[in-house]
Amino acid sequence: MLLKEKMIKLCLIVIVTAVVAVGSVKKADAKMDVFLHTQRSESRLIEIAIPKFTFLGKDAENFGWRAARIINRDLKFSGYFKTNNNYDFMAQASRRDSREGKVDFEEWRSLASDFLVKGNLRVDRTGSMVLEVRVYDLQMKKLTFSKRYIGPRAIFRQIAHQFSDDFVKKLIGEKGVARSRIAFISRVMGYKELFVMDYDGYSPRAITSDRSIVILPDWNPVSDVILFTTYKYRNPDLYAIDLKAKARYPISRKIGLNVTGEWSPNGKKVLFSLSKKGNSEIYICNSDGSDLVQLTHSRAIETSPTWSPDSKRIVYTSDRTGSPQIYIMHVDGSQRRRLSFKGGYNDGASWSPKEDIITYSSLIQGRFNIVVQDVRDGAVSQLTSRSGTNEAPTWSPNGNHIVFSSNRSKKKQIYIMNADGLNQTQVTHLEGGGHTPTWGPSPK
Repeated sequence: MLLKEKMIKLCLIVIVTAVVAVGSVKKADAKMDVFLHTQRSESRLIEIAIPKFTFLGKDAENFGWRAARIINRDLKFSGYFKTNNNYDFMAQASRRDSREGKVDFEEWRSLASDFLVKGNLRVDRTGSMVLEVRVYDLQMKKLTFSKRYIGPRAIFRQIAHQFSDDFVKKLIGEKGVARSRIAFISRVMGYKELFVMDYDGYSPRAITSDRSIVILPDWNPVSDVILFTTYKYRNPDLYAIDLKAKARYPISRKIGLNVTGEWSPNGKKVLFSLSKKGNSEIYICNSDGSDLVQLTHSRAIETSPTWSPDSKRIVYTSDRTGSPQIYIMHVDGSQRRRLSFKGGYNDGASWSPKEDIITYSSLIQGRFNIVVQDVRDGAVSQLTSRSGTNEAPTWSPNGNHIVFSSNRSKKKQIYIMNADGLNQTQVTHLEGGGHTPTWGPSPK
């Protein structure tokens, strides 16, 4: 496997305040400053129990269950935690704690050896949702931190996701993806349109209504702007759409193909493939489409460029040897060389945001599967197998996960998995299907 289970070595002193803002979530008054100081060196997942949260009042919408399960799924998907799903036993332990007025650490350690997450929910006089979360270290037998979140009921899921990201950040030191979103293409009334959903598949919504063909989205790593190609104007034009401003603007409308656009890591440049001179070549321009520069000059088809994390190198697809293969070059178009030598057809590379690892779709024994390759030594690992056609992989913002499309359930849908291929999970179940996903950043 490419990525082995990480050795978790934590020696943290974390000051946690009682307030975090979530999107339009308002700040609450701080109750305490709490210090977390733990040492762990186990080569294993962190065991954690997350029982049903208490809702103050009549919980007609099951917010208590929903909050606990959202956080459970978030932390499990992070790849660092082993969650306890025995809700009956956790309910018994919670009732015992309520009767005795304290946490029975020994009882909870029989369910999860490391952490316990408890929460209270209520709706305040303004109609806002208030979530208070307490985390206990079961090894040290003490409360380690507490936070309160306040926000509109409409963003209840985002409030729960915010805690998940905060906990991963404080404990592991990495940004979580629980509040991130994924853009993809789905069919509506026979037309291909751009959609956006939460990372776990919830709240899918159409962004375009071009009533044409929209393809190949790419989410800006630092903003809510998405590149895509649309045939709305009778030519495959490259556009960008600002989700906050709800406005689109053209990047390239040259006659011919304007496709496979990708933002630079800082969001200030765009790479894409353009066929204005006949065959497709790789070009670079500013984020508004200005200062267009051609990088490749070949009789072959050159397409699907992707940036290295330092923006100094580009990986792309070329059929100069007869079949599409993965190549690499410097950002000025120099020092081109071939990277892929396994698989009869390799395309659609995406570069990890944190290391010299790329993922792409490779034709292996008659089927397309997702592979990862080390750019430095060329080592290749296959992540999917015996599960239909798997294509269009892209990385999560923290580089720990991959999103891709697969027809393993007959119709193409969106799946997510760990960077080592584990925990492959279908996240869309749409009548119009889903394909060519791109993983966006968490809202600021």
